[in-house]
Amino acid sequence: MPPTTHRRKKISQKELRAPDELTTLVDSARDFLVNNLTQVLISTAVVVIVGATVIGVYYYERHRDIIVSARFYDAITALNAGQNKLAETQFKQLADEEPGRRLGRLARFYMASAYLADGDLPDARDSLVAFLAEERDPLFRSLALANLAVVYERMADWKKAAGAYQQAAADPGPEQARASLGVARMLAKSGDKQGAIAAYRSFLAAHPFAQQRQDVMESLALLGAPAELPPPPSAAAAGPQPVAVH
Repeated sequence: MPPTTHRRKKISQKELRAPDELTTLVDSARDFLVNNLTQVLISTAVVVIVGATVIGVYYYERHRDIIVSARFYDAITALNAGQNKLAETQFKQLADEEPGRRLGRLARFYMASAYLADGDLPDARDSLVAFLAEERDPLFRSLALANLAVVYERMADWKKAAGAYQQAAADPGPEQARASLGVARMLAKSGDKQGAIAAYRSFLAAHPFAQQRQDVMESLALLGAPAELPPPPSAAAAGPQPVAVH
């Protein structure tokens, strides 16, 4: 039986150094942790505090939103029930206490409606002016401008009423047709007969099937002007057929 041969493995210098390097790395990490323990603890605490603060603020704001929504609903309910004084008070408190929230800003719009329903024109005007100074939503701006024009009209300030109606009519929306008629009406009241006639005719051209069509024709008749009406679509092929109203 041949003798057993033992082959001795040669250990490299890198392998000999490996334990020392591992020990050195562990020692360095330990020394770093010990030397910077205070800073590490402070950093961890800051992260925890900031996270807790953000979560706390989030839930606090959601809680405030719920409260504000409930108050806004109560004010709307009072307004719809004809309790104008109560609605005025509730909307004013909401607007004053929550100016940074959407419902707080909208409260000024509905507060003006309560004032208007109660016949308090100066306060209605001031509420709408304050609302329009901050509002950017086209729909609510159009509604607010139309309401402001109504306030000025009731205050017999034809010039300011015409300006507010003009702005409301410039934006597409549910108040555009009514605002366009308001412009013509204010021009007539202020003595600008030709301007009123032109505005009424422009309305007929832009809104040939409007419900207010008959009223416009009567207004033109009172101004002594014929309503040059466009033909209906079915008769468009036959050419223009103006109709005079006296």
